[in-house]
Amino acid sequence: MRSFPSTDLKQTIGDVLHAASQAPVTITRHKKPRYVLMSIRDYELRFQRDEREAYAVEEMPAEHLEMLEAAYTGQADEDRQ
Repeated sequence: MRSFPSTDLKQTIGDVLHAASQAPVTITRHKKPRYVLMSIRDYELRFQRDEREAYAVEEMPAEHLEMLEAAYTGQADEDRQ
């Protein structure tokens, strides 16, 4: 990952933005990484929202319970064979 000191950021913003459009870059302060700058495309690819939901058994939608019971019953039938 490319790195740019924060003190040079104002003078090299064009270079920094160009580099960030290619791959994430670190912004350093006192030679230590402090920030990461990346394109919105890279950000969205890395941090996609997970739309899955978890339910307690008592709150599970009926169709999910039916699928679970069917899967369990099918597994139990296979275990007996």
